[in-house]
Amino acid sequence: MLKQVPEVIVGAQWRLRRSTVADAQAVFDVAHDPEVMRYMDWPAHRSVADARAYLEGVAGRWVAGSEYHWVIEPRSGGPLVGCIATRVQGHAADFGYFVARAAWGQGVATAAGRLLVDWLERQPSVLRIWATTDADNLASARVLEKLGLQKEGVLRLATWRPNLGGRPRDTAIYARCKSTT
Repeated sequence: MLKQVPEVIVGAQWRLRRSTVADAQAVFDVAHDPEVMRYMDWPAHRSVADARAYLEGVAGRWVAGSEYHWVIEPRSGGPLVGCIATRVQGHAADFGYFVARAAWGQGVATAAGRLLVDWLERQPSVLRIWATTDADNLASARVLEKLGLQKEGVLRLATWRPNLGGRPRDTAIYARCKSTT
């Protein structure tokens, strides 16, 4: 568990703001798009109630210290364009994100990831920052590499992607570690 997790992390163009249940409609608007949710390891939202339940869950996990979840929105204000979250367990923090299709190709995932990774890097207890992506999700792999994570390998048939159906899929794992010397 981290101390003093910021509810807002501000960058040059984007900001991360702690999500609330009031974000349910906006999160649904992003998380029901089959293309946005294609490689996620949880099903696309089918209703605003799904988004509300999701946000209620992340609110509880924030309080418990097991997951910290923010919406991604323009620094100057405006509708959210995605979400990003991290889970810290001991010395390691993993993270994941999704971004609205209308914002693809604008550097949003990289900018939001940079805000989160930079904050995690400043946490003395976090020595390892890692993320996974479907082995075929080349756009996400590029984002992780831009954030300074290195590909450690591929976990064969490791993750079921419900929005793709079929059997479990190969998952690439990326990480960056602080020097311990």
